[in-house]
Amino acid sequence: MPSLLQQNAKAALVADLRARIIGPPAGFETTGNGRFVPLGVGAIDAVLPGGGLKAGALHEVGAEDYRDMGAATGFLAALAVRLAENGSMPVLWCGSAQSSFDIGALYGPGLASFGFDPARLVLALPASVTDCLWTMEEALRSGAFAAVIGEVDGRTTALDLTATRRLQFAAEEKGTPALLFTGHNGGAASVAVTRWRIAALPGAVIPDTEAFDGLAGAPCWRVALTRVRGGVPGAWNVAWHAADRRFALADMSASAPREKRLTSGDASVVAFRQSA
Repeated sequence: MPSLLQQNAKAALVADLRARIIGPPAGFETTGNGRFVPLGVGAIDAVLPGGGLKAGALHEVGAEDYRDMGAATGFLAALAVRLAENGSMPVLWCGSAQSSFDIGALYGPGLASFGFDPARLVLALPASVTDCLWTMEEALRSGAFAAVIGEVDGRTTALDLTATRRLQFAAEEKGTPALLFTGHNGGAASVAVTRWRIAALPGAVIPDTEAFDGLAGAPCWRVALTRVRGGVPGAWNVAWHAADRRFALADMSASAPREKRLTSGDASVVAFRQSA
């Protein structure tokens, strides 16, 4: 039977791990590895501990449906722009040689129109999902990237609590944000600090904002925060202002005229993906 000293040491270790994963309570401000990045939408930032996304943490993004995969790519790109806005370090986007998703390769001009500089993008295509997770972890521990993004099907057995816990600790070690794109089939058990589900919406006409690529106004999503450690889940209609690199609540009553809209799924695929 464990001694009292061993029990206390174990309890202290569990408490420390819990605090490192969950992060500080709402309203807590810190710097360095505990940096928080506001999204620019008061309603969302208010429900996130620290008033924004924790930079040194793992965040999971998924699509509501298969047709929303391209839209979720755009949301990922927008998050990366926010998280990596200060500084000039590159952003790693990691998939695998045998892609988990059949939605095409990343499309540089589409990312650029979102405010994401393709010159800062480093693409990695390791041989397997396991290698992708290893690459992400090593990249996070290196401290050489402004953000690390990985595409891993949420159904794969390689993506479990152990794998996500390693990513969480690696992100925390250097204060580097990790974004995990799990597709449209839901995510497995995970220690991710936040979990988002993204659905495409018609582009909205935003006053005093240039139209996105001249097609359908500012890009918009239905953004559902389905889990947040230490915060409150919720859902919002959100637009992206590429010119000033920030999110805003979208007024869908001011959507682009029907004749200028592309379908919600196709619009995002055209903008961010191209045929493999």
